[in-house]
Amino acid sequence: MENEQRIVELLAETLIKFDQMIDEQKQTNQRLEKVEHISSSMEHSLISMDNQLEKLEKGMSKLNLQTAENSRATFKLANEIENIAHLHERVTKLEKAVYK
Repeated sequence: MENEQRIVELLAETLIKFDQMIDEQKQTNQRLEKVEHISSSMEHSLISMDNQLEKLEKGMSKLNLQTAENSRATFKLANEIENIAHLHERVTKLEKAVYK
């Protein structure tokens, strides 16, 4: 009898411990689900940021090309302005040579 009572007590304690373990496992699972949700949300954010960075890189490339073209046009314009600035001197030399 005493052994049976002790076995019943041990089984009862075991069941209580199993119930506690099950509760802990449920809490762990809930925490894991939260972490998975956060991870998924972060993944979507990273994908969105990656897309934005790609757009920025393309925009920067276009701006760099445009800047290079503008620089080339500025140098060409400066050359034309220099030619126009020297035009008066050339015309004066030409007039002196023609009307001598």
